[in-house]
Amino acid sequence: MTEIPLLSYYYGIGAEIGEFAGWRSPLWFTSNREEHLAVRSGAGLFDITHMTRIAVRGSDAQTLLQHILTIDIQRLKPGKMKYCLMCNESGGVIDDLTVFKHPDKQDYFIIVSNAITHDRVLSELLGRSRKLNVEVVDLTFETGLYALQGPKSTELASKFTEKDLSMMKWFTGFETTIDDVPTLITRSGYTGENGYEFMFWTWDVEKLRKIWSRIITLGATPCGLASRDSLRLEAGYPLYGYDVDEETNPIEARLDFAIDLSKEYFTGKEAIMKILESKQIRRVLVGFKCAERAIPRRGYEILDRSNQIVGNVTSGGFSFTFGIGIGLGYVRPEYANEGEKLEIKYKEKHREIEVTLKPIVPHRMKK
Repeated sequence: MTEIPLLSYYYGIGAEIGEFAGWRSPLWFTSNREEHLAVRSGAGLFDITHMTRIAVRGSDAQTLLQHILTIDIQRLKPGKMKYCLMCNESGGVIDDLTVFKHPDKQDYFIIVSNAITHDRVLSELLGRSRKLNVEVVDLTFETGLYALQGPKSTELASKFTEKDLSMMKWFTGFETTIDDVPTLITRSGYTGENGYEFMFWTWDVEKLRKIWSRIITLGATPCGLASRDSLRLEAGYPLYGYDVDEETNPIEARLDFAIDLSKEYFTGKEAIMKILESKQIRRVLVGFKCAERAIPRRGYEILDRSNQIVGNVTSGGFSFTFGIGIGLGYVRPEYANEGEKLEIKYKEKHREIEVTLKPIVPHRMKK
């Protein structure tokens, strides 16, 4: 089990610690509800050092990523970041990730992907790079990563960095120095709110603790992974390993917006094209809201009004914003309609749900 650098510090201040994707991290500092609502109304700070960070650099870096990622990496401008996928030959999703092109260093990219796929993504990149002039470097265990999220994040991030970040565009980034630590700042997030990530080029506990404490002092609420999960559910964001995996293709996961089919080639393109041409989609990922009292959980059956099983829940929980149960799940395509009324099997009883193809809480990112 791997521990994030500040785990002992968080434990010492009373955080509830849990395991996620092989890492021990805080689940919450006060409560899931309090931290969730703090992000929706103010600003919350997450330690997401467990996420995978990989540098891809060298004269063939672009060539490698062009073949392995679903976007046209040639169109990615310096200082810009894109959300995309890495697929296998069958079109299954190895991971969903972001790729950032460094604004100052030529042929230098940074990938941020999920913790659970660390070994898989790294292996894929290393395996494809053997005959190329490219260096693949795992930064996960030498950098810290914090996410500041919420409507007040720009105000706090500007005070923290002593820079006006209000004009910084969504999915852009730059490198600077904070408290003598080289830092990559990007503007994005996983909550549906405006936000920023700070990747610190250090694993030093005291330096990372000092930075964490300073952001909290400015007014951010410390948040754990529990609220990160409930926030992303409200925002309609899938979680790899739960809602998406290598048995899932991007079409049924409704991630086709992260694919550039005009590219000549990327791993999995041929298989994805065949799926599109055949129009034989087995299932579709949808969001849903519970119309009756229930908290859905992964594995619950989704049924139509005639009690036929038409899908299953992949992620579920409670919306602290609306006070109802919510979730994500796969249903047969004919049921993937906005406002469709279905049911979940909940404790041997049936509870009505309403399908939504939109975020349950509308996104408020400033693009």
